[in-house]
Parts: sequence; C-alpha cells; structure tokens
Amino acid sequence: MNLIFQKKSYSFKLSAKVENSKTTYHTKSGWIIKLTSNDKKIGFGEVSPLLEEDLKKCAKQLNMIPENVEVFNLSEQINIFHPCIQSAINSALAEINGKIIFKENYYFDEIGKTAILLNHENVVSDLNDIKKRHCDIGKSLTLKWKVALKNNHEEEAKLEEILSKIGNNIKLRIDANGSWGREIANRWADILKDNKNIDWLEQPLCVDDIDGLTELNKKIPIALDESLLKFPTLIDEWKGWQIRRPSQENNPVKLLRELENKKALISISTSFETGIGKRWLYHLSSLQLQGPTPKVPGLAMNKFPNSFLFLNEAKKIWDQL
Repeated sequence: MNLIFQKKSYSFKLSAKVENSKTTYHTKSGWIIKLTSNDKKIGFGEVSPLLEEDLKKCAKQLNMIPENVEVFNLSEQINIFHPCIQSAINSALAEINGKIIFKENYYFDEIGKTAILLNHENVVSDLNDIKKRHCDIGKSLTLKWKVALKNNHEEEAKLEEILSKIGNNIKLRIDANGSWGREIANRWADILKDNKNIDWLEQPLCVDDIDGLTELNKKIPIALDESLLKFPTLIDEWKGWQIRRPSQENNPVKLLRELENKKALISISTSFETGIGKRWLYHLSSLQLQGPTPKVPGLAMNKFPNSFLFLNEAKKIWDQL
C-alpha cells in the first residue's frame, strides 16, 4: 500500500502553567501528521514531545520521511525514529486500517471524570476552593498533587493539613516525578500506607531505582510513569499501577489491546495533546474505566486554551492549521 505523508506544526500557550520538580510548561509545540492511502483512507497522528531536546530530534527526523512512501518501507524504518514519531505513525496507520474507531464525544469534560491538578503554590487554599465548588454535587473527586517542588519539611506539613481536610469522597494522588530519595519516599509511604484516600504515590524515586520502587510498592501502591518510558519492558513486568501516556509510547495500539483485554492497574495520562491526540486519550480512558480497576484519567482539562486545536473532529483541525 502506498501512502502520502503530510505534516503540519502547531504551538499553543497553556491556559495555566504546569510545574513539576523537573520542569515548567508554559507552551506546547508539536506536529499533526496525516497519512492518506491509495484507496483514499485517511489516518491522523500527533507528534507530541514534551522536552525541548526531543522536539529538536523530532523536527530533524520528520524531515527524513518522504511525501510518498510505501507502507512496508515505513514499517521497516519506523524503529529508527523517536518514540513520539513512532506513536503518531502507528496511530495514523491504526485509523486507516480500522483498528480503532473513535466516538463523537466521550464526556470527559464532566466533573469527576478526570483528576484535578492542585496548584502546588497554594495547595491547601486550592483544595478548599475545589471542595466549595464541587463537593456539594455529590460526586467523588480525584486530586493530584505535584510534590518535591519545596523543601520536604514544608510539604510534609502541607500533607498533614490536606489529609485532615479531604473526606471520603476525595481521592489523592501524589507525584514526585522521580525526585525523592529512598529516605523521604519511605517516610511518605509510612505516613500514607493505611490511608484509604490515597490512590497511589507516582514515580517517587528516580527512573533507574527499580529495586527501591519495588520495595515501596509492598507498603503502598506505587504508580510508575517515567520508568516505563525509559524501560518499556516494565510494562509487562511491573506488578503495580502504570501511568500510560500513549503519545509517548512507540505504539499505542499495544496499549489499546491491553485495555481491550481488560488489563488491570492502568491509568491514562496526557502530554498536553491537541484534539488529534485527545481522541486516543479519551478512547483509551473510556476503556480503562470499563476495566477491572477503574480510575479516572489525568487529562489536565483546565490547562488548554479555547482553540480549534482542541476540536473533536480531526479533519477540521487539519484544515485550519
């Protein structure tokens, strides 16, 4: 099968900055790709790197792909590309081949359908505001707190205050983005291990410390994120929760099949994609919520500007770029 390969770049400013212990995101850039088969079937994908160095690699590698390409040659060459490009191409091919069929609306803009990211600078007051706005509606909420951005003594004091304020209808996820050492991680695990409001500690230790993460997982649920991207074999080996970001993995069809086969302990998370990538996020999240361990995804719904880039129709996004 012959394909026509096209790409268009995008860039947008987040409606609110997103900060973790490693970096701060104010803007997001990437590419939309379009594959058209010789029988006029169309598939779209999104190249969505998060780091500047990966953005540069992707820019260089995308220019290596000719406009006219044979699908066999593309499949043979794809492994040399950055995982974000592999993800985009495999996404587009899956759409062309009918491996995924998207719905018109997945309703993840509704309250309680996605985790809410707390403002780490005013985490307690933000928690209070969220409770005032949402807790009277009778739905459970899931909150996410990015830690390791201030000194540990200060954050432990905030933790104590937060735990005193969340009720039975609020779940909390705590994400250190790999910035704790074992001593601090174990302190937090000991504090939280019997607390029923805690979903998990996310990537508390550096990506390479698999032994330390394994030991922590015996105390409290540990969700791996960055470790899975560096060591993809952990996807089949890790016995705890997995934070899966389809635009960062080389083939989201693998994740699709895992969820269709009811694999447990998976949570879907965003890398600030446009509406093209969000189709995959929403579809995979809806499958996860129907699986054996349903947990709301992390889609950062309040971080995106009002723009055509976030329409739920891929063709309209492409045409307006």
